[in-house]
Amino acid sequence: MSASAPSPGFRIFLRLYGRIAPYRISFAFTALLVIALAFLSPVRPEQMRSIVDQWVPAGNHDQVFRVSLLFIAVLLLEALIQFVQALLANRVAQAVTLDLRADLYAHVMRFKTSYFDRTPVGQFVTRLVGDIDGIAEVFSVGILDIARDALKLVVIVGYMFWVDWQLALMVLIPVPVLLYATRLFQVAVSKSFQEVRNQVARMNVFVQEHVSGMHIVQVFNREREEQQKFRDINRDHRRAHIRAIWAYSVFFPVVELLSAASVSLMLWWGLRTALQGHTTPGLLLQFSMFITMMYRPIRQMADNFNVLQMGVVNADRVFKILDEQEGEIDRGSHAPQAVRGAIAFRDVWFAYREGQWVLHGISLTVQPGEMVAVVGATGAGKSSLAGLINRSYEHQRGDVLLDGIPVEHFTLGWLRHHVGMVPQDVFLFSDTILNNITLHDPEITREEVIRASREVGIHSFIERLPGGYDYYVGERGVMLSTGQRQLVAFVRAYVRNPSVILLDEATSSVDSESEQLIQQAMERLVRGRTSLVIAHRLSTVRKASRILVMHHGEIAESGTHEELMSLKGMYYRLVQLQLEPEVS
Repeated sequence: MSASAPSPGFRIFLRLYGRIAPYRISFAFTALLVIALAFLSPVRPEQMRSIVDQWVPAGNHDQVFRVSLLFIAVLLLEALIQFVQALLANRVAQAVTLDLRADLYAHVMRFKTSYFDRTPVGQFVTRLVGDIDGIAEVFSVGILDIARDALKLVVIVGYMFWVDWQLALMVLIPVPVLLYATRLFQVAVSKSFQEVRNQVARMNVFVQEHVSGMHIVQVFNREREEQQKFRDINRDHRRAHIRAIWAYSVFFPVVELLSAASVSLMLWWGLRTALQGHTTPGLLLQFSMFITMMYRPIRQMADNFNVLQMGVVNADRVFKILDEQEGEIDRGSHAPQAVRGAIAFRDVWFAYREGQWVLHGISLTVQPGEMVAVVGATGAGKSSLAGLINRSYEHQRGDVLLDGIPVEHFTLGWLRHHVGMVPQDVFLFSDTILNNITLHDPEITREEVIRASREVGIHSFIERLPGGYDYYVGERGVMLSTGQRQLVAFVRAYVRNPSVILLDEATSSVDSESEQLIQQAMERLVRGRTSLVIAHRLSTVRKASRILVMHHGEIAESGTHEELMSLKGMYYRLVQLQLEPEVS
């Protein structure tokens, strides 16, 4: 990289600054207010000097009163400008972060399923909430406050030299030490703040995961061990904060000490020159106000630089997600009116991680309206096979076809409208049953949901719940049983009238009563539709026109139930294993 090339941090800052563009008028007006505040800063000290040196010795009480009123007026004007400036700056900051948060969420919603498989939820929550809140401070505190303090410092120092350059030099003697201390403080706090953000992300990941899995922790009596893990994370979080607090606790006394040194030097020089008639009490009072007004911006600038740096660090994390090319590439343009529902795999290879193949050269054809069951041991590739049809995952080799057309040629919206899915692990939102079925789609009416529930055969089950379709299911549907959640998922798929239906272990881990309801719902759902059913229960498998037996990512056997039983191969052994518990 050339010497003239901007640093990565500066490039991130410029990119972040570019987000202001829609609000540049408000931001520009806020900047004008910052300039006004800076140039107002010498007015009050000058008024105090005139009162002490000019009007009090002259005994002009009326003029003292008038200047005092002007002093109060300037003070109120500064307060009003600061209020408006802070209000506008925060409005711009919140508008920018509103846009950024919306863009980030919209971007992540287009990510492939594989991204969420490997990314902790807590980490993304930290980016979406904590990091973007940190970015807001760049616009509400960082940029404008640094500009205000820097300009105010320049105006004050320049005015001091204009009034009395010798006294100004005396006052500024401790400033180089202050600047060096400020730099050390800035570096120390920047490192500690970055560590704090990392510890916050680590804590969010832990809490999110363990609260979701608290039932497992309790069932296996692991509360003490998990509590110890949390204590360790919490302790690291505290240490990171203490390091930041330590830097502040050292820096602020240093600032006060150097400020006192400036006052001492001012008094020493002022009293020395006062004997020669060069220094007046009003001048000393004016410079004492200048010292206070000078050291405060330096101290605030150090703090605000750290806010700015942390904002850039937060922005870097957010931009890395925005720059992720994990989005499902929706380059397809095909969206036909009619769907036959023919599915074909031609020498399809698929891996979640490069080189670790899950499917090995799969080739199969499913005719329109045919029900094909897929069985096999855990890890055989059954769910992966289904996930390629609706492009939840992308295959690396071969072709996956729908009605003879590669699935990537269809628009994603069209494909997922016509290819419905009922997953094994049904996810329900913290909402009502009705909203979990419609997913707030305004085109699906309450009447259509009730009609679909009647056709699937679960209307009576829903009606028995308190509130019926308005029953609140709790977080992840915790207020419903596993079977009930799967029944809701059946209606969710059915009400959209898909042409192809994918059922992934829809009858697993449920009681006999729920299984019977699910079997009835499944029969209604697959009727007249092409269906790929991943199952292991005989009651489901027997009704399929064809059964595929998966083994290590390959189709080991294919045929009807009777044909496969007569082979006495893998399928036969799977059936025998399932029958043994019933016989015993």
